[in-house]
Amino acid sequence: MTDHHPILHLALSRGLFSYLSAQPLYDLCREQVADACRLIDQCCLRIHGDDINKDLASMCIQTTIHEETIFQYASTDTKVRLAHWVRMYSNCHSASERDAHSAYIMACAVKALETLVNWMQAADQEAWPHVTEPPADLPWDLYCELVEMQVDPDERIQTLDDYAFYLGPITSLPCLADDELRPIADRAIKNAIRKKGGIISGMDRKEEMSARDAAIVEQGRHYRTAGMSKRNVATKVHAWLQREVAKPPKQRPKWLALETEKALSRKSVEAILKRNLVL
Repeated sequence: MTDHHPILHLALSRGLFSYLSAQPLYDLCREQVADACRLIDQCCLRIHGDDINKDLASMCIQTTIHEETIFQYASTDTKVRLAHWVRMYSNCHSASERDAHSAYIMACAVKALETLVNWMQAADQEAWPHVTEPPADLPWDLYCELVEMQVDPDERIQTLDDYAFYLGPITSLPCLADDELRPIADRAIKNAIRKKGGIISGMDRKEEMSARDAAIVEQGRHYRTAGMSKRNVATKVHAWLQREVAKPPKQRPKWLALETEKALSRKSVEAILKRNLVL
């Protein structure tokens, strides 16, 4: 049954972290992995300490498989009986309320981790579209860097949304309101949301830089077309950029970010012009 949830199998066998840290995109979601693994570790300690019997392992597996159904019942049950539904769907009727709650929290954390792993593995495969297998002779750091360069930020954002979604029941179910693991899940969700915000901010910044660079290139080509010597173009474009930045906010061109307080250096302008073959 664990074939459908390899992350759960690894969690129960204590091989989870070594598996996750060996993924090429681990550095991009290190914090999310750590938060979810902490939840899983705490659940394991609560359920079985340093050992686990087959009944409790089966409860964790079945709870993960039926997590969505359990949530549907538990979230609409006026008697707040999460443990009841865990016992019923896991067929582990002797489980204590604490063990049942732990199994459910663990199921949510496992599903959150699974969405990260699925994204990491898919992104790794998509990074090598023109070869049957990734090159085996690349140094690991370089391999990871090349995969990171191919990451689709929109897919990464969706993965963080899914991660937070799967952890959501831990913070929303009334019967877990006083559970000591709830603050950990709450922090994990907030960390994921903050990470998502940083990615979106970076995307916006990249778009602003692309628009700015395009305007610099266009101005440089304008001067070259007008017959200006190459040696004077960078200085002229730099002076033009300084004038644009000095304008009142309402008079600035759209490609210039409102928070920009000073123009790029002449050296940076020259580098942009050279990179785009104006010079």
